[in-house]
Amino acid sequence: KGKCVKYGEDRFQVEIGYNAELIAVFKKIPSKSYDPAMKKWNFSLEDYNSFMEAANQLSSVILAPLEGENGAGLASGSHFVDSRVDVKSLLKMCKNWKKPSALVKGKCVLISRLRFEVDIGYSAEVIGVFKQMGSRNYDMNTRKWNFLLEDYPKLMEVLQSLVSVEVEPLPEAVIQTFAAQIQRSTSQTDVPDADLSVVDSKIVTSLMPFQREGVNFAILRNGRLLVADDMGLGKTIQAICIAAYYRKEWPLLVVTPSSVRFTWAEAFHRWLPSLNPGSTNVIVTGKDNLTASLINIISFDLLSKMDKQLKSTFQVVIIDESHFLKNIKTARCRAAMPLLKAARRVILLSGTPAMSRPAELYTQIAAVQPAFFPQFHSFGLRYCDARKMPWGWDYSGSSNLTELKILLEESIMIRRLKSDVLSQLPAKQRKMVVVAPEGISAKTKAVLAAEAKKMAKGYKSKQQEKEALLLFYNRTAEAKIHSVIEYILDLLESGNDKFLVFAHHKIVLDAIVAELEKKHVEYIRIDGSTPSAERQSLCQKFQFSAKQVVAVLSLTAANMGLTLSAADLVVFAELFWNPGVLIQAEDRAHRIGQTSSVNVHYLVAEGTADDYLWPMIQEKIKVLGEAGLSETNFSKTAESTNYCPKPDPKQKTIYDLFQRTFSESKDVTDEVLLLEAADACCEFDSGSALQDTEGETCSVSPPKKRRVE
Repeated sequence: KGKCVKYGEDRFQVEIGYNAELIAVFKKIPSKSYDPAMKKWNFSLEDYNSFMEAANQLSSVILAPLEGENGAGLASGSHFVDSRVDVKSLLKMCKNWKKPSALVKGKCVLISRLRFEVDIGYSAEVIGVFKQMGSRNYDMNTRKWNFLLEDYPKLMEVLQSLVSVEVEPLPEAVIQTFAAQIQRSTSQTDVPDADLSVVDSKIVTSLMPFQREGVNFAILRNGRLLVADDMGLGKTIQAICIAAYYRKEWPLLVVTPSSVRFTWAEAFHRWLPSLNPGSTNVIVTGKDNLTASLINIISFDLLSKMDKQLKSTFQVVIIDESHFLKNIKTARCRAAMPLLKAARRVILLSGTPAMSRPAELYTQIAAVQPAFFPQFHSFGLRYCDARKMPWGWDYSGSSNLTELKILLEESIMIRRLKSDVLSQLPAKQRKMVVVAPEGISAKTKAVLAAEAKKMAKGYKSKQQEKEALLLFYNRTAEAKIHSVIEYILDLLESGNDKFLVFAHHKIVLDAIVAELEKKHVEYIRIDGSTPSAERQSLCQKFQFSAKQVVAVLSLTAANMGLTLSAADLVVFAELFWNPGVLIQAEDRAHRIGQTSSVNVHYLVAEGTADDYLWPMIQEKIKVLGEAGLSETNFSKTAESTNYCPKPDPKQKTIYDLFQRTFSESKDVTDEVLLLEAADACCEFDSGSALQDTEGETCSVSPPKKRRVE
């Protein structure tokens, strides 16, 4: 890329990087002159037109014209010299282009930000027209002619005048989006830095360079966009920063899968410290007030049930996992679309934008830019390979995908793959997910509260303390099952490729596997009962088969010696008091052969043993890090680690109890015995687990002999 600039009174200079083809053109210009000091070529203005015509035939070169001169330096005799093309006349071409009697039919298709091709049958007359275009280029591989967008008006005018030729023009959305290139004015390629002085400095300084680019892109697009980055690239932090830029227009609505509502609430308070503690409102039931706070967070399913309250429109809306709106016929989509069309700022987040199934993208495009394709049918004809069948139209196919991708990236979508920004990413990225507490039944909450109350009173012996803590840990497993399964199903619906799920209790592993079988999802399972001989073959199956999507693994039986680097996502359904076990489990994916950054999601439930285990794990890791025994620091690398229970004396007592009990394992056998006791407890019956615990003492069955790996 380069440009022509004035050089003295009667000459012009070309400012451009080295290009051998262009230098060959320079040498053919009679008035050529090379300035060794400037290392630039200059020419007489008399040669400007002939030079530009020659330069425009080079597909590898883009030259911005001299100010005030003809854009592409077309021959002065051309009837299309004026560089200011009337976009309205081009849009009219999009309406009446069909010629039923035409013998030769074709279409224009965008192939890059600057060029389009004409896909058409053979016609000597058409080829003659093509050869008149200064920017013509014949692609030997595709056997199609392509041209610079600035030649589009001239070419279409000539082709439309040919009676026997019908050429489908570029769609209106493409004409509007690429008007600058068509009009030969300089199109903006670099997105300017937005002024983020109105946003909390904590979030602004935490943005990685590519995340800052995402925020800049959003603000350039007036806060209406689809952030389609890969999982683990921080779509949440970008969305919060974009929304914060438009804070004067709040209240804000966040629509998200049910399993991550509380994670969003926590993230807002983490990244925007200036928010008041009560400024987030997580909608839990249909009876809640949807506009009670500055930030209102609701699940897709509840949104569809609260359409009466939705009459009060929000100016700023974030939709997390926006591909959940792919079907216009669903209740969730019908409830969301009027909201999005009424909002000034629409921030859609999706790691899987369904580029191969354009019909599923339509609702998201319509939400961000309704004017692009007001009717689905025209979109379907262009991008879904729409076919008329005996029963109606079939839109399940795909066509012109390159054009659609270029159009979206130029206008409403920013998408970065992990491979694009790997140099900016840490090897591991941890995220704490606060799972929805309503997944825990009232009866279970009462049982957990009773256990906590007993522990707060204290115990006579160390053995009793350990037994009580293990029982509390076991009750937590039972309580989290519903929320864990909901989270895993959301991951599967979001189109995640392969991931690992770690849990400790058999009841949790069984529940996960039962749900996967119900949904016909292929999986492998490795736990304490899996023979050593089978483990390697199961790993190989997961590593190399496209079918096995989920690896369901026991925290203590599958945390060492296995390589499962085909996955770059690790989910912990349960926590464990020994962070070494957790780090070893993470490293099943983070091993030699892993070419991506690994995402680690810890599922934490409020009002359970997690309230005490999570801060304790962070503390232990910090101590190991300070002693130089661990490179891993949970606090620095986790996306949301500042979650901790409300401080009260009772909780402090229980936290101290956990700390004391699980930090005193001076003897290795003590840790082994604890694991054995937990393993023995972990096979408890789900029915008996929730019986009334009044006066109950935890009797652990005699520990089985357990092989320590």
